[in-house]
Amino acid sequence: MKYFINEFDSDCLILTEYIRDLEFIDNTRRKKINSNKGKTYSMLYGVTPYSILRSKEPKTFRQKDPNSNYYLTLGRMKYPLLQDIFEEFRDLHFPDFKFNSVMINKNLKTKKHRDGQNVGESILLGLEDYSEGYINVEQDDKTFKKYKTWHKLNKFNGSKYEHYTSDFTGERFTLVFYNMNWQKKT
Repeated sequence: MKYFINEFDSDCLILTEYIRDLEFIDNTRRKKINSNKGKTYSMLYGVTPYSILRSKEPKTFRQKDPNSNYYLTLGRMKYPLLQDIFEEFRDLHFPDFKFNSVMINKNLKTKKHRDGQNVGESILLGLEDYSEGYINVEQDDKTFKKYKTWHKLNKFNGSKYEHYTSDFTGERFTLVFYNMNWQKKT
């Protein structure tokens, strides 16, 4: 073990320290799902099919992912060490789950939505110092069940079931480990 001690709550606190100092991007592009009136931030960490970074002049090209036909997201290019950190955390606490992307959110309160590009189940984990902030997930009978998120691993299929965030107070980070289906991109 390089980064963690293999005790879940302690490892969540260690992971929080790695996340807290990241440089996040304002969520202006995620207006469809953001219901929080204050400043919220996200960072996509993983791979993407797009070789060119948006809104960069002159055109800036992404690094090629050595393990696939995709390119690295800006977050992964900027913070390459996080890949090892995320993989070690996964190996210790949810070893049977494979992922190619992690959505890192800061103070994001989502409206009801489905994750249109995700494949299969996702795992959501809440970090930092907040209260409430449940994830509400649609059930087969179309009702919603709320799940605690702070230091909890919540597995659900976000592409199949609508979900949204309850109100919260404090600073709230969420990590969503998932697989992206790039074939759906148009």
